[in-house]
Amino acid sequence: MNTPATPSLSILKSDAERLLRDARDGCPDAVIRLVQQGFRRAEELTHDTCLRVVAEEYGTTFVEAVREEKLISRYVQHSEAKGFWREPYGYPFRRARYLRQFDALVESLRDQVPLAVAAQKRGVDFAGFHFSSLLFGRIDQVLKRREVPDFSHLQAPGSLVHWHWVLDVVKYNQANFSDAKFYTVTADPLTRPGGHFWMADFSYANLSGADFRGSYMRGAKFVGADLDGADFRNANIFETEFTGSQGAYLTGEVWDEDWDVGPKRKVRVKTSRSRFSAKA
Repeated sequence: MNTPATPSLSILKSDAERLLRDARDGCPDAVIRLVQQGFRRAEELTHDTCLRVVAEEYGTTFVEAVREEKLISRYVQHSEAKGFWREPYGYPFRRARYLRQFDALVESLRDQVPLAVAAQKRGVDFAGFHFSSLLFGRIDQVLKRREVPDFSHLQAPGSLVHWHWVLDVVKYNQANFSDAKFYTVTADPLTRPGGHFWMADFSYANLSGADFRGSYMRGAKFVGADLDGADFRNANIFETEFTGSQGAYLTGEVWDEDWDVGPKRKVRVKTSRSRFSAKA
């Protein structure tokens, strides 16, 4: 099965193509970026060079970025094939839209402005957005100091969210995260469902169909929230408040070994030869 590129990997590749085009056109900023990464000769200016430079600007290497994003893409395919999600994940990457979203994220994390407010100023929402670790690393390179996001009132239905983006976040009230998929990547590496939502306030949020499997949600508040079809299996929902919430949702402890997706490995199969003796 082919593994499609995640939106985040598409963004990185698009940034590299733009860098290559700008550098060939003699754009001073593009030339400076290349020089800062040690590339000084014109013959070194290739697409692969730009991929390496952009990956460094994301705080990683291109090889590592591809490895993790392929793992995430396989996790998406696996979850859809297993029927874990009510709605599949699939939003095409559009660079113009992404650039407005990126600017909104930078303003929100720099100035502690609710992301919904920053997005509205730019006429964009975050439906289907990939809140990835790769993007998180890119913003860390841009901002010297990053504030905790405020996701209240945010329109992000169908989004794919790495746990880095929700760590320590408490404001989700009246947001739309319907059919959002929250996931984590472990050091193994394994990609599995889950996020950290300690004391998070989801009051009056639309969380219908959201995937919270395996999440830590102690003390979270779901007052008046739409939870129809939300999945809280194997989540820690101790001391959570569901007063006035609506809809049927999944809970309970279940076997979850088929939730994880790890890297593909070649397995050597040892063949054993059995000896049979027959008496005439």
